[in-house]
Amino acid sequence: MVTGTEQGVRLLAYVRCSTAEQASEGVSLEAQRARIEAWAAAVGAEVVDVVEDAAVSGGKPLAERAGGARIAALLEARKPDVDAVAILRLDRLGRDAAESLALLKKFRHSRVGLISVADRLDLGTPQGRAMAGMAAVFAELEKSLIAQRTAEALSEKRRQGRAWNHAPFGWNAVDGILEPDEAEQETLGRIQRMRSEGLSYDRIAKTLNEDGSPTKRGGEWYAASVRSVALTARKVGVGH
Repeated sequence: MVTGTEQGVRLLAYVRCSTAEQASEGVSLEAQRARIEAWAAAVGAEVVDVVEDAAVSGGKPLAERAGGARIAALLEARKPDVDAVAILRLDRLGRDAAESLALLKKFRHSRVGLISVADRLDLGTPQGRAMAGMAAVFAELEKSLIAQRTAEALSEKRRQGRAWNHAPFGWNAVDGILEPDEAEQETLGRIQRMRSEGLSYDRIAKTLNEDGSPTKRGGEWYAASVRSVALTARKVGVGH
């Protein structure tokens, strides 16, 4: 197992950040890449390529990411073109403990090693594997806590009538406060009436498109978008 302590190790650096993390110091793609390259230079390893996943949540499975799919394929390769994958921290692979542990197991049995620079993980030892397992569990705990705090923050903003991200359909954001949009509120009322009559979201979308009723951004309606605005309206409160 390659641990990154040997000179001449060929590395593929993998960097990932979510949308919320892109502007964060120390978490941006550039910052991750710089730290990995600095570490490689210090130990005499060579970064031969860098794979990036920008604006991708750690909750998304590795194989379903554009860059992550390459890492997943590398784990299955019989003749990989690198000795190890280098990441800044274990949570760059993912924040789901079950998937992270499964990936660690694959790395242990793969021809490709794994190096986590900040965590200083050595998967070649029992202690290192135990530490990696604990790091995966804590990464998932952090994801759950972030989701909880986000939900609480959005709930409080809804209670105060304040906008988040962008004004939902039916409202306009004025100085951070949600104010009803008369035309969109009328469309919301129509959607609710059609739903109460038993029409499907798909049928409602086709009706709105036939009538020329615009979406928030002026595009066409789809079943998913009708459902989304209907559910959001319930949370915010029609006629708020």
